[in-house]
Amino acid sequence: MKKKKILALESLRGIAALSVAFYHFNTGSYFNNGFINNAWLMVDFFFVLSGFVIALTYLEKITNWSTLLSFQKKRFLRLYPLHLIMLIIFTGIEISKYIVEIKYGLIANNQAFSKNDLSSFLANFFLIHNWTISSLTFNQPSWSISSEFFTYVLFAGLVLLSRNNLKLFSLILLINIIICWIILNQLGMKEDNIGGPVRCLYSFSIGVIIFQLYENFKNKFYLSSSYISSIVILSIIIIIIKFGTKGTENVELIPFLFGVMILSLVLTNQNTIIHQYLSKRWLVYLGTISYGIYMIHSAVWWLIKQFLRFVIKLPTETDSQGVTKIVFDNFLISNLISLGGILLVIILAHFSYEFIEKRFNFIRGKLKF
Repeated sequence: MKKKKILALESLRGIAALSVAFYHFNTGSYFNNGFINNAWLMVDFFFVLSGFVIALTYLEKITNWSTLLSFQKKRFLRLYPLHLIMLIIFTGIEISKYIVEIKYGLIANNQAFSKNDLSSFLANFFLIHNWTISSLTFNQPSWSISSEFFTYVLFAGLVLLSRNNLKLFSLILLINIIICWIILNQLGMKEDNIGGPVRCLYSFSIGVIIFQLYENFKNKFYLSSSYISSIVILSIIIIIIKFGTKGTENVELIPFLFGVMILSLVLTNQNTIIHQYLSKRWLVYLGTISYGIYMIHSAVWWLIKQFLRFVIKLPTETDSQGVTKIVFDNFLISNLISLGGILLVIILAHFSYEFIEKRFNFIRGKLKF
């Protein structure tokens, strides 16, 4: 029996995807506020939410090696097609940079094919880049897709090997969470080939544990009002603003708060105000196209930056890490550019969903499980 989608969680996924997109394009606009400046943590929210949803949907279905293979095929068809398309687009960007270097002598901060070389391309092609490369390459947000795909393999293997032994399954998850927390506490929340996979394993496992708590509580009680879940969400927003900066002490504990937020929402009666608001069609649709928003925005920002630099000729500055940023002296213009850019991202994500993701979702649906 197919599990019913929890619309509030779908909406939160969309809001998180937009937050990450704004985070990666800082124009100094109204949208680059205290929350957005720390929206890198939304990737960890994705991981926690993914752990919860994957456990909700597949935990009881993975019963043998055949179902494990079907599960992994479904996840591959969900993640890989758009990843491959964006990899091709970013390869095209590298080729364009190379042509400009040869023809006009203009060399980018990251010279063509210097970081995005053949070995990086192959690692991205086989979706192993976050496990094997210490730096971010090509479509940089895809590091989380790489770490998550193989986390699915580990999850499915653990489900199968600990079948009919829920205590063992939970114990292994808890041990994994503790070990990952120790590593992140020592090394920090990074995106390299250590930090990235560890962050994913850590937060994904928290999401699975939250699902198990939900299973234990769902038939015993429900929250009849929105007060608790609303307070939890507002508290998390404040905590992210105040304590969500990279390198802040104990920032790695925030994924636990994401788990608490998910648990409070799914245990809240769906007739309450918070569910009614988060179930609005336009918000849910943002969640539906959130994968496209997440995977496409980096290319859109790159194109907008080149247009602003070389066509509009806005001034630039280079930060301590060698990254060139556009200088926006007009607050109104910076807001309009951010808003226009995000609207373009949403439009492209819509077409991505309609013409790419839907087609592969149809194929996924035909797989026996």
